[in-house]
Amino acid sequence: MGVETLILADNAITVLERRYLAKDGEGRVKETPEALLHRVAQALAAADAQYDAGSDTAATAAEFYAVMARLDFLPNSPTLMNAGTSVGQLSACFVLPVEDSMDRIFDAVKATALIHQSGGGTGFSFSRLRPAGDIVGSTGGIASGPVSFMRVFDTATDVIKQGGRRRGANMGMLRVDHPDILSFIACKEQEGAFANFNISVAVSDDFMEALARGEDYDLVNPRTGRMERRLPAQEVFERIVEGAWRNGEPGVVFIDRMNAGNPTPHLGAYEATNPCVTGDTWILTSDGARQARDLVGTPFTALVNGAAWASPGFFCTGRKLVYRLTTSEGYSLRLTAEHRLAKVMQCSRGCLQMEWTELAALQPGDRILIHNHREAKGWAGAYSEADGYLIGLLLGDGTLSNGKATLSSWGEAEGALAVRQLAQEHAMAMPHRSDVGGWSAVRGRDEYRLTSTALSGLAGELGIAGAKAITPEMERASSGFGRGLLRGLFDSDASVQGSQEKGVSVRLAQSSLELLRAVQRMLLRLGIASTIYDYRRMDATGRFPDGRGGSRDYHVLAQHELVIANDNLAAFAERIGFSDGDKAAALAAALGGYRRQLNRERFVVSIAEIVAEGSEEVFDAQVPGVNAFDANGLMAHNCGEQVLLPWESCNLGSINLARMVTPERTVDWERLRRTVRIAVHMMDNVITINRWPLPQIEEATLRTRKIGLGVMGFADLLVALGVPYDSVQAETIAAKVMEAISYWSKEASCELAAGRGAFPAFAGSCWAAGTLPGPALQAAEGGDGSTPCLADRPPLDWRWLLQRIGTVGIRNATTTTIAPTGTISIIAGCSSGVEPLFALAYTRKHVLDAEELPEVNPLFAEVAQAQGFFTPQLLAEVARQGGCRHIDEIPPDVRAVFVTAHDVAPAWHVRMQAAFQRYTDNAVSKTINFAHDATREDVRQAFLEAYRLGCKGLTIYRDGSREAQVLNVGVRERPAEVTASVRAPRPRPIVTHGSTEKIILGCGRTLYVTINTDDQGLCEAFLQMGKAGGCTAAHSDALGRLVSLALRSGIETSAIIKQLRGIRCPSPSWHNGGTTLSCPDAVAKALEHFMAGDDAPATVGQPESSDGAAKAPRHHSTSGRGLPDMCPECPECGAMVEFAEGCAVCRSCGYSQCS
Repeated sequence: MGVETLILADNAITVLERRYLAKDGEGRVKETPEALLHRVAQALAAADAQYDAGSDTAATAAEFYAVMARLDFLPNSPTLMNAGTSVGQLSACFVLPVEDSMDRIFDAVKATALIHQSGGGTGFSFSRLRPAGDIVGSTGGIASGPVSFMRVFDTATDVIKQGGRRRGANMGMLRVDHPDILSFIACKEQEGAFANFNISVAVSDDFMEALARGEDYDLVNPRTGRMERRLPAQEVFERIVEGAWRNGEPGVVFIDRMNAGNPTPHLGAYEATNPCVTGDTWILTSDGARQARDLVGTPFTALVNGAAWASPGFFCTGRKLVYRLTTSEGYSLRLTAEHRLAKVMQCSRGCLQMEWTELAALQPGDRILIHNHREAKGWAGAYSEADGYLIGLLLGDGTLSNGKATLSSWGEAEGALAVRQLAQEHAMAMPHRSDVGGWSAVRGRDEYRLTSTALSGLAGELGIAGAKAITPEMERASSGFGRGLLRGLFDSDASVQGSQEKGVSVRLAQSSLELLRAVQRMLLRLGIASTIYDYRRMDATGRFPDGRGGSRDYHVLAQHELVIANDNLAAFAERIGFSDGDKAAALAAALGGYRRQLNRERFVVSIAEIVAEGSEEVFDAQVPGVNAFDANGLMAHNCGEQVLLPWESCNLGSINLARMVTPERTVDWERLRRTVRIAVHMMDNVITINRWPLPQIEEATLRTRKIGLGVMGFADLLVALGVPYDSVQAETIAAKVMEAISYWSKEASCELAAGRGAFPAFAGSCWAAGTLPGPALQAAEGGDGSTPCLADRPPLDWRWLLQRIGTVGIRNATTTTIAPTGTISIIAGCSSGVEPLFALAYTRKHVLDAEELPEVNPLFAEVAQAQGFFTPQLLAEVARQGGCRHIDEIPPDVRAVFVTAHDVAPAWHVRMQAAFQRYTDNAVSKTINFAHDATREDVRQAFLEAYRLGCKGLTIYRDGSREAQVLNVGVRERPAEVTASVRAPRPRPIVTHGSTEKIILGCGRTLYVTINTDDQGLCEAFLQMGKAGGCTAAHSDALGRLVSLALRSGIETSAIIKQLRGIRCPSPSWHNGGTTLSCPDAVAKALEHFMAGDDAPATVGQPESSDGAAKAPRHHSTSGRGLPDMCPECPECGAMVEFAEGCAVCRSCGYSQCS
């Protein structure tokens, strides 16, 4: 099988031997790299037989082997490790729900342990947990909050070794509107805290809007759904920026943008607090009114202000606390606190301004919008206008008894005669109408009755049983039926009242308030707004004729009234009207008497009350393009909303773009297309044969069959094309290449669906609705003439592809994710993911004799030799600097192309991420690398730019910002040999000089820090606090002695400061323009202040200037010719590690801090 020759670099072989190749019971490698690829290829190809017993699995295995042996594509690490073995767990990561109860939290901890044991990583949103200090109803105790429970997960990860091949790794996320957000942002402030977590803040669009306006925003308790307090968005954002600047965490995830690309919203939203409505909410669609629960998983076309917008359907978001909002006009809706409605900010004759506002921020008196459907054309459906008219008469003046329906009419007026004539015509046209004998007079009552068994049957079909009511079946019927029903009801029970002076209105009186609310909804769907006045007449007892010539007392129910006024009268006359000629004439006369235009309806209503109604199942939807829907007539926002649903798993693989180049230095589109097709086939087969660690994961993953095809070697591709990474041309290449991969992967998935079937949840997805989950629909498009290497790209016809998917389905709900490539990029011998080259020189530790050898990027060495500037001295300088941008001896065009991560300005990092994000279903893994001297403002602008350009999240890293520094550029210079085996402190001189700083601590005590120097630099620190002999004094004295010992032992002051800085106590204080977190933190600041003084002495080992004066303390920088910070080596092999794609990776042995 397979004729491809596998050629691997030494580093790749080392990584495979250490982490991937099968070993015997004594840990000896028993598998070759070729055998590994054959094992994987055969295991994946065997899945074909499950769909076609006659499939040629041997040929498929050969194809799979070849694409891996050419290093064109590699699946993720668990697949390489476990496919074809007894383990069989092939997924890289899993998203686990963390629910707000003790048993569910520890269920998640157990699931985490099982996943880590099987070799997977885990992601969590802790946003559902109640905040610290909140009440625990079951015990009456106090909740400890999300951050405390994160420690449980962190500790559990520490004790799981994952079989020795993959470390446990966690991603923790908390919504920015959670009350504990500040504690979460600060949880990794201290070095080493939550070492098994990367953390990100889930930032909402509402937060970003509040930030842009300089406003406060709401913190919402997830247990109650109520706003607890408000914080300035600016303050919280600055806390995020500060944390990211200090040590790279937290990152940010733009959660609403993530959810906007959710292809299966009917299954739920990505981890977030969703706006929701109850299942009985009426939604107006192009097929008529439907309740939210009826639209779960069903694509529909929403009518929003009369215009049609496609939606993939509603989805259930669980049980949540709901509230009933009622307006002064009678409209009502039950929804969660997070759901946004269109709040009217300004309403004047020529201007109406609105703002989407969460229910929790609304209050009685606020005005909100209802829908204006006057441009809607109506809808087809069950039952006719004639059916509706008879039902309207039955609801108004009719009865049901003994299987028959009886309509009543009074008097001999022309209007009543017209109603009776029309009703008889409609009744006679019904099937089984033989019992309809026409209208008969009731003696002594001036009443006429018409009896029909067929009408009784129709009423039964429509759900009328016992009390008369407008039923859900009636609201779901055709618009013609609705018009007929309303006309019949208004003919029976409505009146035209008023004058031009006092105002004309049509009024409908009923004893059933619920019936009037249904009428109000039906009127609004036809573009007619109305107002309900409840209890216009209270219930009472009155004397009325008894039908036998006498009278008696009867109980009279309370009466409510629905009123139509303003220009709604004209809309009523046009769309519904009266069949009662007298009423029709009265309305026409009233309208005709107006000498000016009727007052224009603004479709604005006022909130009367908001009342909690308990918890129940709730639902939400996506309506792309307009992000709104009609909810009981009110203008409601849709969810707009990581990129996996709870219990789903990552099934990843990456194409090596370094291999996709022709000899003519253009993109090899045919090879790329062929590789994409094979990769999608392989990854779908991974899902088929995977052995899942938990049944919930299996169920969730098989439901959507999401795959994440990504890329690696992008920087190598640009070098091969001769294009600088930080250029518009590179940005164009990124977008065009990723669009092709996205298109061809979906095309391949569509063809798989033709033979295997679409993913099970297809019916409610955006695909079924004919929309893309990511970029806007584009016309057929080919190459780019302005970028020569892209000129021959084949056309991509997205419209044709969507039509094809609508016909045969698509096998995978998503197909693209740019995930960290870590060790698989080492195996493939290419650059990581979409990152620029990290450096042009590395230190590689020889596996056998531990010798450290400088290794220069082979592409750079090849160009240097070809262009004749290859010299050992030049390469030594490149190795020393880690790059070549500032070496004048190298030609400018070469320096422009061979840029490294720290040469690239942060703005270009963000732009490149955004270019890839445009055509990536899920997120793009990338690190924005900053120089050590980058400012907080630089970080701040990067976050804002990422949001502006459409990224779904951002991770930044500032060189030298962590104790366990992971950025290593250039070749390490060996320190001078230390002859003594034990470092000893130098003697304390008799005379020292120094200064004392007074610091007020948060506990109220005063700390005096005295720092002294001798002729070699800093030599001691004395701390005085508290009463001599006391515990506080003892601790401060011990701290001072240890600091002094370190100073006289040659430990750099900066290292001591870094160890002490950030240690927290319960009582921080404000000192000298900044926060002092504790006594040790105060000592660190005192040392910093002393070192920053104009006459500060040199630190130990600090060089002197030519005149013998001590130089000022040196601040590391990667700008200009300055060398980047040097860092500790890989903890496993001692070689350098680099920071890319959000993680530390050793390219010598394959160690990964995250995987």
